[in-house]
Amino acid sequence: MNNQKPSKRLREISIRLTDDELQRLHQRKTDATLAGWMRNLCLGATPIKQADPTLVRALGRIGSNLNQIAKHANTHNQLDQNVLTEISAIREILTDLIEKNLQGED
Repeated sequence: MNNQKPSKRLREISIRLTDDELQRLHQRKTDATLAGWMRNLCLGATPIKQADPTLVRALGRIGSNLNQIAKHANTHNQLDQNVLTEISAIREILTDLIEKNLQGED
């Protein structure tokens, strides 16, 4: 077991940015602080993109619809054409949401 305390950060670097560059960095950061995000990014940590709240709500609605479809299928022990159509529509919506999110679109 390692009981050593982590070293204090005593070294500092500075960079010059335009207002636009600084704003873009703040928009892209995935840590609470810009310094922490930049340190992790530069030292090899894999940044995790923050989930888009709109996407999270949309996925929640889709999950609710899927639960309703599953309940219908389990209750009636069958999948009629309406259920299959709904599943197909949900698949298309999910594919579109995922593609837009990966491309960084809003």
